[in-house]
Amino acid sequence: MLFELGSIGSMTVKNRIVRSATYEGFADENGIVDERYVNLYRKLALGGSGLIITGFAYVREDGIVMKGQAGIHSDECVPPLRRVVEEVHLADPEVKIVMQIAHGGRQANPKYTGGVLIAPSPIPDKTMNATPKEMSLDEVKAVIESFIEAAKRVKKAGFDGVQIHAAHGYLLSEFISPYSNRRNDEYGGSTENRARILLEIVHGVKAECGGEWPVLVKLQVDDCVADENRLKTPESAEIAKMVVEAGADAIEVSGGIYESALYGNLIPTRFNITREEDEAYFLPQAVEVKRAIGGTPLILVGGIRSKKVAEEILGKGHADFISMSRPLIREPNLPNKWKDGSSTKSTCISCNQCLSEARKNGLRCAQLAASSS
Repeated sequence: MLFELGSIGSMTVKNRIVRSATYEGFADENGIVDERYVNLYRKLALGGSGLIITGFAYVREDGIVMKGQAGIHSDECVPPLRRVVEEVHLADPEVKIVMQIAHGGRQANPKYTGGVLIAPSPIPDKTMNATPKEMSLDEVKAVIESFIEAAKRVKKAGFDGVQIHAAHGYLLSEFISPYSNRRNDEYGGSTENRARILLEIVHGVKAECGGEWPVLVKLQVDDCVADENRLKTPESAEIAKMVVEAGADAIEVSGGIYESALYGNLIPTRFNITREEDEAYFLPQAVEVKRAIGGTPLILVGGIRSKKVAEEILGKGHADFISMSRPLIREPNLPNKWKDGSSTKSTCISCNQCLSEARKNGLRCAQLAASSS
């Protein structure tokens, strides 16, 4: 099933393999991407993935998370991104490319935001040394508009769709979680109120960009912290249903926030995935979300390394697409290897050093970089 056609809204995808969004570190101080960014996505297109999702691009300057992060906050970001799309489609006209857009919220980096951190509530992240400012209603509305304007730029650049990042403890994830959202207005309290900002963004993007243009959502399924007041799967499944009813064309499930690292190997990119039983660590949550969203495509990410595991997940109907990140950093052509039978498992060992490399030198496999130096 991995190499059967799939569809996400009006978008036809040549296979069921998705490159999950990953921070690249290939942009200047204004968020303008460079030639390394173009080359990364050209290689991924040639490697055989059916759908590529770019790393998170910030929608406002107070939402920057990391040095070298791509931006989509201004019209100046559009021309080089248009070239990326052109190069991907030139490499393989059947490959689709979607841009992920985000705001860091309380997990943004004060070093790059001018010291400003905003969040639904003034609750500091235990891994950060700053307390965020609680957003006013006017500020919430402004952020919603920033996401919609960013999506319009994504479409203007020629992308095949957009993915709204509502996971991993960033701003939209903070709103939907009772762990980080203690508001008592229409954007806090009940599940529906906490999901309101995300639902209004999905509605707004569909209204401004056209109902046929695909809108995907990366959705938090569990905060993975030692607090019973965290977001957990039954509630996230309910939110997923709301998001689909608002117009989203696909849901990618994931979990964990920065603070999850304080409670063991519970971060979104977990270490030492060496056995098949270690793979697909968000599968139980995906099954519950899939039950809630029915026929809307579900994209599963989280430690998938083996062709056998991927095929079994699709065969059982637990997910409609298999999403990978770290294996495709090491082997961009892994999908082609799986298709021609020359490989059954990624050689990625889940050391996570690629993410450290991204912060220092730009995204690449640290092991391969060391062996070639």
